[in-house]
Amino acid sequence: MNQVCMRKEKITQYKAVIFDLDGTLYYQNPFRLRMACWLLGHLIKHPSAIKDILIIKKYRKVRERWEQYDTAPETGGAQELDARQYAFVADKMKVTPERVQRTITFFMLEAPLKLLGGYRDTMLADMIKELREHKITVIVYSDYPVQDKLKALRIKADACYTSADRQIGCMKPDPKGIRVILKEQELFNAEALMIGDRYEKDGLAAKGNGVDYIIVSKKKKERVLLKDLFKIS
Repeated sequence: MNQVCMRKEKITQYKAVIFDLDGTLYYQNPFRLRMACWLLGHLIKHPSAIKDILIIKKYRKVRERWEQYDTAPETGGAQELDARQYAFVADKMKVTPERVQRTITFFMLEAPLKLLGGYRDTMLADMIKELREHKITVIVYSDYPVQDKLKALRIKADACYTSADRQIGCMKPDPKGIRVILKEQELFNAEALMIGDRYEKDGLAAKGNGVDYIIVSKKKKERVLLKDLFKIS
């Protein structure tokens, strides 16, 4: 279901729009189904990869609920977020952190890029292009790496941030990420709009900074109902 919390009438009245990436700039559910089929095929060809699949499952759970597992969030500094998560998963799975990192890099960051472009949300991609043409700053902020996925989606942004960035070092919905973005981009909270796909992550991160937000549905048929709101020119 779409959720709109905007104090301005039009998106063009904001100086900047902050976009989530995964599940927002592409349709995540059909993409995950396609990736599941790919993983099954990979597993049939390489039965020993079952350990990698289990590592991925554990990592995704830990990453999504990191605030429940991180007993020392200040230890090691913000730049060590990824390393701490790899180490945590490695301990639980009885493997080395290097094994976890290699597995996640290949299966979650590299392999999906070949398929990702087919699930691009063209409505939001076109909107981003128009926003930039109207000199409205486009920012992408994700809990996962951004640059390669944006390239695969054929989308350009003015600035990119991830939760593992040195100055952030925490996962959504912690408001720190958007607070850092506002400060670095020299924006007041009323000048920015957050667009994401999950209220419990993107919506709360925005709300914690007094930033307006739009939560788009995961379903294309519901998301297109926002086409008039997303029409820039």
